[in-house]
Amino acid sequence: MNKMTLPDKRRVKHLTLLRQPREISGKEFNALSFDERLAMVQSLRGRQQYDLLIEAADMQQLVQRMPMQELYLLIRELGAEDVLELLALATPEQINGFIDLDCWQGDLLDPRQALHWLTLVAEAEEDQQLRVLTGIEFELLTLMFKKWMRVTRGPEDFDDEDERDEAILLNGGFVIEYSDSEVAKLLERLLGVLFRRDPVFHRRLVESIRQELDAALEEEVFRWRNGRLLDQGFPEPFAARGIYAWLDPETFSPADARKTIPFGFEEDRAAPGFVLAETLPKNLLAEVLAGGLSDETAWELTCLLNKLLVADGIDAGDVLQVDQALRRLYATLNLALEKLCGQDVARAAELFESSYLEILFRFGFSLLLQLQGRARTLLKSSLAPYFDAPCRALLENLAKPRPECWEGILEVNRGGSRPFECLTELQLAGDWLRRLEVQRRLFEEVFPFTLPEAENFDLTGCQPDELVQVSLSTFFLTALGNQLLGGEFVPEPIPAVELVTLHGLAGRDGRVDPDLRKKTIAELERQLPGGGSFADWCLAVWDEEFCNLDADSLDPRFVGGLIVLLDPS
Repeated sequence: MNKMTLPDKRRVKHLTLLRQPREISGKEFNALSFDERLAMVQSLRGRQQYDLLIEAADMQQLVQRMPMQELYLLIRELGAEDVLELLALATPEQINGFIDLDCWQGDLLDPRQALHWLTLVAEAEEDQQLRVLTGIEFELLTLMFKKWMRVTRGPEDFDDEDERDEAILLNGGFVIEYSDSEVAKLLERLLGVLFRRDPVFHRRLVESIRQELDAALEEEVFRWRNGRLLDQGFPEPFAARGIYAWLDPETFSPADARKTIPFGFEEDRAAPGFVLAETLPKNLLAEVLAGGLSDETAWELTCLLNKLLVADGIDAGDVLQVDQALRRLYATLNLALEKLCGQDVARAAELFESSYLEILFRFGFSLLLQLQGRARTLLKSSLAPYFDAPCRALLENLAKPRPECWEGILEVNRGGSRPFECLTELQLAGDWLRRLEVQRRLFEEVFPFTLPEAENFDLTGCQPDELVQVSLSTFFLTALGNQLLGGEFVPEPIPAVELVTLHGLAGRDGRVDPDLRKKTIAELERQLPGGGSFADWCLAVWDEEFCNLDADSLDPRFVGGLIVLLDPS
């Protein structure tokens, strides 16, 4: 038996009681109250959760009290074929839910997936087969069988009375054609169980398979399926996308999210535990939820997660994708709380309990949409082809339908992306955008030249000779170099023979001349507030890639921050 740890907290109605955590035996586990054991099961996931269920003396009661979605995730994570006893113990309502989640492609029942679940049923003991088959929603069961068989004759179609009586004794008097010989063996076995154990139900099912019109039946079953899933917080896709609807952060008030009606849920149903067992929130939200979730909040979070899964087309049984969606849900809620409450935990806890979580989520996501809009504007500008790699990575991640944080803004040499987790990260991304927006205004409104269109930019005979090596700092420094050489402030390639002269004008003691730096920064700041920072950033390139080079041995191939016209010879 695996080790079991008694939790350090015990819920008694609305109270949380503390106690000393310790390892307990299977006997001690089974001596706990049913609610405590169920809570322990729900606090785990995957193999640990399954092992604890196996240890329970009343495994069936625990399984049947688990929320359908939680049990479905467990079955999908471990593989239904390896945990057949869970399916055998599940309630008809739970099994209907499994099929609702797993067997549909749009508005059509997937025949292969339906057959997969019927195959799992056939692996159980006959009593359990009977219980499951008669418990599945009748029209749904009809459709599942109908995908693989058709009834060509009934008892009334036999002219010979003896032949009819023999057929009735054999299988109710129905002649059935199957679309596949292997499938025939499976379905005949299941129908045989029904015929022997519940002939009335068997006749009703086969007659329904025979008489129902395919399209009308599938439409009706799909409608009932949507209704059942809606009760679990799975709306239809169009309605689900409302979770991402814009709320103007500039005019939003916490009062806009305040609950006027409590979130409805069935109090006799166990609240989902996987919303905390799967992944833990971080930052302010973690402190808010440190004491655990009320049943109402657990159901509301689960329904909100399910809405997000539908909106994003995520398989509700894919544990990894559900985990990622849950992380994004928590991160977005945390953004909302931090924006509205700062780091005031008490205020955030009150707001979290008194507000509709979907509205808080929409507010948090709208903060991301603000950044998304700014990023997309920059990517459509004339500067877009010339943003350097870090800036482009930032913009492309912000411009996604679900904006993400490029981790390079948090730490140098990091290149991944993930959901924004806190307001500080959001503010940091905003600072980067402000700098890029200043650059856009400099190049589109201030500088006396326009950037070349990328497709028409000819770098033949130049260094660098590839577009990807040219950035905004390259254009600015090349224009500055031409100006220092007595020409106009334009980014025309500088002849290689002029590099030594420019080196003497721009540098002093291996760095940019302090007077030139001060004058350039001041001039850009005068022309556009914030422009001085861009100038300083560009001149740092000359510090590292031009002014620190030996003037007597300058090689255009190793000069940075300039477009150089190479000597044809």
